[in-house]
Amino acid sequence: MIETHSLLYQHFNPEEKAFVERTLDKIEQVTYRYSQYLTAFLNPREAFIVESLAKGSGLHVFSSADHYQTETRRLIIAPEDHLLSLQDFEITLLSLNYARKFNQLKHGQILGTILNQLGIKRQLIGDILLDNERTQLLVDSKIAQLLMEDVTKIARVPVTWTSLSLSEMMLSETEEETLPIIASSWRLDSLLAAAYHLSRQSAVKLIETNKVKVNYQAITYPAQPLKVTDLVSCRGYGRFKITDYQGQTRQGKFKLTLSKIGGK
Repeated sequence: MIETHSLLYQHFNPEEKAFVERTLDKIEQVTYRYSQYLTAFLNPREAFIVESLAKGSGLHVFSSADHYQTETRRLIIAPEDHLLSLQDFEITLLSLNYARKFNQLKHGQILGTILNQLGIKRQLIGDILLDNERTQLLVDSKIAQLLMEDVTKIARVPVTWTSLSLSEMMLSETEEETLPIIASSWRLDSLLAAAYHLSRQSAVKLIETNKVKVNYQAITYPAQPLKVTDLVSCRGYGRFKITDYQGQTRQGKFKLTLSKIGGK
């Protein structure tokens, strides 16, 4: 049986308590009703929490990321004898079509328009995949038709939609840059400043204004300590992951390697 709730919370960040509680409620429903539960689109950290809690309760977890190369994923929590059908994930792939010769719609413009115009939750939209020639969205199948009918302009650009087979999904192409840095500490503000060539004051302001996440969790504490493998994202700048630590300099500073993904 799964651990008592009070013991479970010790394994997660305080900010994750509400998500853990909701997940435990769904696990109890699956267990007592001998049914299945489909999550919304989750980031990798949320998916890890769901998987660890469900498996600790003796349930099976199916992930759409095992079948489709995406960052966000939907999970199915079910009894161990459940047989999976890919249709059970209820994911629809849409192509966004517009005159690219004159416009290039960005991720934030697309997502913001959809959420504001339809009045839906972010968790109903999965990955938004872009390159110079194509834009694709993964969405909850329940909202696909509504989205196609109601969202006809994004940033004043006329758009149309086409429903595609999931086999036509484009691969996410992210440019990564390996960046060696020297940091005075492992603090979030220090590494953020080094990664994006910012002043410490500018880094602190970004953190305190809720623009920075660590492992998909919003962090507003500049002195938050980081470690190798941590993933940091900063709105407007992109993301970086700490991939290696090579020790200290003679002056006591830390030699690190970052992998920068997108942004500036």
